[in-house]
Amino acid sequence: MVLSGVQDRLAPLQSWLFPRRVYLQLEDQAVTAMVLEGERPIWNERVPLPEGVCDQGAPLEVEALGDLLGDWLIERGYPGAHVKAVLPRAATAWRVVEWPDGQWPEQPELLVRQQKQALHLPWDLHDADLFLEPLIGGPPRSLLVAVQRGVLEAWIEVFSQAGLVLDGLEPLPICHWRAVQPCLQGELEVLVQVEEQHTWVLAFDHELPLGEWRWPSLAEPAQLQAALGSWLHLYQPTMSFLSGANSCDPALVELLKGLMPCPLQRVEQGDAPMALWGLVEGERR
Repeated sequence: MVLSGVQDRLAPLQSWLFPRRVYLQLEDQAVTAMVLEGERPIWNERVPLPEGVCDQGAPLEVEALGDLLGDWLIERGYPGAHVKAVLPRAATAWRVVEWPDGQWPEQPELLVRQQKQALHLPWDLHDADLFLEPLIGGPPRSLLVAVQRGVLEAWIEVFSQAGLVLDGLEPLPICHWRAVQPCLQGELEVLVQVEEQHTWVLAFDHELPLGEWRWPSLAEPAQLQAALGSWLHLYQPTMSFLSGANSCDPALVELLKGLMPCPLQRVEQGDAPMALWGLVEGERR
């Protein structure tokens, strides 16, 4: 009985002295957390955010959002946690860049900034941080990820306000790529991400990112079928994978099976979002 009491009193102290790894997916409407014990999730929770706290991937109320995150993790027993987080979709933009003349440039970032008009990014690169990852195989290409510097700095400030140790922020599509990579067979394959307002399609060619498209939601089957038909004039996938909060809905699965010209397989792991498993996979490499 004495030992049990001592353990109860030490538990909060241990959480401060030996902080756990917490994985977070950041969205405009909610934040989802996951903690692992080995390979098994021991905490997975989604908390909605007050309206107006975050919009278009950017935290608008930094202090309020930081306090909310910090209090939430303290209440769940993870004060001062080491965090890796997935940025909201709208916070980043990415493109596959094919380098001219079939050669790797000596100053790739400079070349990207000079050719910014051809990339059709949603915002100017003047105030953006760029990250370039070479794609091995085929002609010289790189995966370009851009994030607005002000948005990135605001998220860093949120975690500072929360009293958390931020070990990394990663783009959503990159986390999805890592999570689905073990399933890819090497041909043209797609990851269909079912969201409330849109259906996102992330395509891979020989296991490397090809591009991402935004289609209408499943609530608009006629518009979705039209968008899919136009896309299929250019691409013929051999396999499709399904993820998203509604991906286990039998009616929605049957609808997508009827639309897709290839087999459809659900790849979500349990209740945790696929992107969080992509964060985990990134740490293993």
